Amino acid sequence: MSSAIPLNHPYHKELEIAILAVKRASKLTKKLSDSIAITQKSGTQIKDDKSPVTVGDYASQAIINHAIKLNFPNDEIVGEEDADSLREESEESKNLNSRILQIINDVQEETNSYNNKIGQLNNLNQIFDSIDFGTSQGGNKGRFWALDPIDGTKGFLRGDQFAVCLALIEDGKVVLGVIGCPNLPDIILSNEDMTGEIGGLFSAVKGVGSFYSSLWNPGYTPLVEQQQIHMTKTTSPGELKVVEGVEKGHSSHSTQSKIKKILGFNNNTVGRQTINLDSQVKYCVLAKGQADIYLRLPVSDSYREKIWDHAAGNILIYESGGQVGDIKGTPLDFGKGRYLQSQGVLAGNSEIFPTVVNAVQETLKELENE
Repeated sequence: MSSAIPLNHPYHKELEIAILAVKRASKLTKKLSDSIAITQKSGTQIKDDKSPVTVGDYASQAIINHAIKLNFPNDEIVGEEDADSLREESEESKNLNSRILQIINDVQEETNSYNNKIGQLNNLNQIFDSIDFGTSQGGNKGRFWALDPIDGTKGFLRGDQFAVCLALIEDGKVVLGVIGCPNLPDIILSNEDMTGEIGGLFSAVKGVGSFYSSLWNPGYTPLVEQQQIHMTKTTSPGELKVVEGVEKGHSSHSTQSKIKKILGFNNNTVGRQTINLDSQVKYCVLAKGQADIYLRLPVSDSYREKIWDHAAGNILIYESGGQVGDIKGTPLDFGKGRYLQSQGVLAGNSEIFPTVVNAVQETLKELENE
């Protein structure tokens, strides 16, 4: 794999636009997340106040959709939000709209050197229209972008891990991914041991590799100036590390404990070998070689994952030397609409992945027989 993407590469412009848009949106969402943490410490945070994440979701989606449509007007976008509720004449909508406009204006001023590449939003109608570009149904033909403007709502509200995730999908295959992780430290060793610079940018391009750089480097950072990252080849149970979600509602932690037991984890050390993180940050930690396995077992037979929750992370793992699949190990299919038509998500370095799939299948059979 090359360590740089040449100017004549078919995705050179797409990568530049994606990085600038994700950087701008990450700066905006980081400021919001930090402000929540400050109000929580002062004791004035209203319980279950979701307005900051609502403002952040809409503003982040507006910025990124606008950048994509400005540069690639024929591309579709699969996004999480639409602007219907913002167009209402209610007092709540007016308050949200003024906050969204203000925070977009602020971040555009701070990153005004990006305007010649990704443009700027000047009024509410532009913002609404931009948000509404995210209504594509996806599919297995043509090209579209999958966007999660704030992945990891609970982490965002805790001032913990969340991510801004953008992927380009062509004929059902992910070909490019960019993830901004505003609160992620450079070095992750365990839940208790995280150090180094806060804020990481992760980029992957099909056939080129996966890369890491500081999220706060101003402007576009070409891949040649980023650090190429690789997954581990670890298979020893004593050395393996597993990343899982924080929220029990998203994956079955009890089933995952049984899988780790089958994989040979020691009861006394499994806690230190399990790292709990919100959002697609988990994929980033894996791709960087700081963990080896990602487990996301379905909480119910009917639960289906949304494509924007996994697309960017998927290519990041493959291009850093790993594998991703459902609970049977089958590669995820991003060409079936807005949802993955499969159960669960597993990822791992290429040496351990088949063993993980076998352990998952063995665990599920055991549970069926109980």
